[in-house]
Amino acid sequence: MKKFLNKTEDIMQETIEGYVLANKHYLSLEEGTHNITRATPKEQGKVKLVIGNGGGHEPGTPGQIGYGLFDMVSVGDVFAAQSGRKLFQAIKEFDDGSPIMLLIANHAGDVMNGNLAIRKAKAAGINIEGVVHYDDIMSAPKETPEERRGVNGIFFPTKVAGAAAEEGASLETCVELFNETRDRTRSISIALGGGTHPQTGLTMMDLPDDIANIGAGSHGEGGTTNIPFTTSYEMVSKVTEMLLEDMPFEEGEEALLLITGMGGTTMMEMSIAYGDACKYLASRGVSVYSGTAFDLVTAQEACGITISICKANDEIKRLWDAPCKSPIYSNL
Repeated sequence: MKKFLNKTEDIMQETIEGYVLANKHYLSLEEGTHNITRATPKEQGKVKLVIGNGGGHEPGTPGQIGYGLFDMVSVGDVFAAQSGRKLFQAIKEFDDGSPIMLLIANHAGDVMNGNLAIRKAKAAGINIEGVVHYDDIMSAPKETPEERRGVNGIFFPTKVAGAAAEEGASLETCVELFNETRDRTRSISIALGGGTHPQTGLTMMDLPDDIANIGAGSHGEGGTTNIPFTTSYEMVSKVTEMLLEDMPFEEGEEALLLITGMGGTTMMEMSIAYGDACKYLASRGVSVYSGTAFDLVTAQEACGITISICKANDEIKRLWDAPCKSPIYSNL
């Protein structure tokens, strides 16, 4: 394993400090913590979007801090959820009396620690509500969507709720918009190769050269299904069809499309995959209203993509188009 590292025990602190320095017009760091906030805070009284999750997924949620997106992120250790105690402390320090919406990706550690932080915050008199995101169709049947993992499709409800918060929407409305957008979102991954854990050096997934894996997780762990490694269009078509089987579209309905890399995937590959997904969706009568392709939640140098689609309505489209500005995504 060759990586630009110093002491393994300092990985996350040095990562966070360096990332904030590289994006100082967007981000601010509370010294000695893993708590990153907007360099220019949102007006007091408006709903603040907060999340606590693991590191090692850069740019991850810190890359989504900014106008129209997250207001504060508390980062845990490598591939480990932020503890409930530390997340509560971060929320307590961040609280200015504004309503807070805590986003939780549906992973056991994130849910347990997020719920603990919410209970402690409410007991302290903080106006806070939690929302749980789940969208990975390979992790549980569609009959029990709340058991599915929360993966990269969380960007859709985050963008929608974040835009509503900037407009001054109530906490109740932001929660409703997040949940509605989540329920219209589905994701699936195609992995071509695993990365290595930056602290242990262990390979997180091993794949033969002629095989691609469907359903890999956010930490680079392999999914349950292997398919032949062929052309981008053939692989993208196969998994996009699985998304449509899970969430059928009616004639005239439009989709938001997100292609995200796992860390070792080039922009060339993501761009080709985005075009292939658009072509296949068009062949099935689904029009892509908007979307993007970029690195979002990575697993070190793992190779592959996650495809996320959201069945858009007029309000989701309006809020998707609303201004936002962050280190990794801006539409101002």
